[in-house]
Parts: sequence; C-alpha cells; structure tokens
Amino acid sequence: MGPEQYIQELLYRYNCVVVPDFGAFLTQVKSAFIQKSTNTFHPPTKEISYNEQLSTNDGLLVSYMSNAQGTSYEEMLEKVMDTVAGWKKELQNGKRLELAGIGKLWYNREGKVQFRPEKKVNYLTTSFGLAAVVSPPVIREVLKEEVEVLEEKIPFIITPEERNQG
Repeated sequence: MGPEQYIQELLYRYNCVVVPDFGAFLTQVKSAFIQKSTNTFHPPTKEISYNEQLSTNDGLLVSYMSNAQGTSYEEMLEKVMDTVAGWKKELQNGKRLELAGIGKLWYNREGKVQFRPEKKVNYLTTSFGLAAVVSPPVIREVLKEEVEVLEEKIPFIITPEERNQG
C-alpha cells in the first residue's frame, strides 16, 4: 500500500498531513450550502488543499505507516522518500501526479505546483453517509389577492361587548 492510502486515512483525523520533503495536505471544514441554480443541498465537507512550503517531516505519516506495516521508522522513512523522489520526477517530466482519493498535482507554466482536490471523498466524519440531495423547486401560492377580495365582500360589524361585573 502506498503513502496515498495512509494520507487518506490520516485526513479523516487530522487537519494537516505532511509528506516529508514534498508538502502538506491540509483540510478545512466547509459549511453545508445550497446550489440555487440546481436546487441541490450539499452537506458539510472537509476541503483539501496543498502547501508545498510545509515539507519538514513531523513524523505523523511515517510513524503511522511504520506502525501499520510493522516496520521500523527509519525503514519506512526511506520508503516514503523513495516514493517522494518518484513523485517529484513525474512532476518534473511534465506529467500530472494523481493521488487516489486526494487529488491531482502538476506544474504550471511558471513552475509552480498546482493542486486540484478530489471532490468525491468527504473527509468530515460528522457528515459520513451524507450525499448531495436535489430537491424539486418549491412553488408558493400567493393568497394575498383572495384575502383582499373576501374582505370586500364580508362587512365587518363591530359590536360592543358587555362586561361581567363580578
């Protein structure tokens, strides 16, 4: 299993997962919203972004992977660094790097890394199982005119009330 699978698992629990010498994948909670043009209700999500500047190893990914695979930290760090070297080589050759369930990375014309997150996976655990829902448009009846017509037809008679003296 490659680092991308472990990155996905960690994104459910953490807001920042650093891939040593490569960059960090960050998540930010995005509130539920309604897309008015299509009458679609979208649940809250965790939106993924990428920051190339955060590349110093914080130990989270490598230690998680070494525990999961039952290997030493140093051995796993070496495997991760080999994978990262392959990823960097792909990007430098002008290819798009697709990390399953996370997103796509590529260099733009200025040599800056671009990132397009995968929208199919929602890493917000409180929204587990919730999907976007399309609703038919709500049609409201206007009753104001009918009320005015009824007021014209029925006369209002105000009569004084008797009070009980008790």
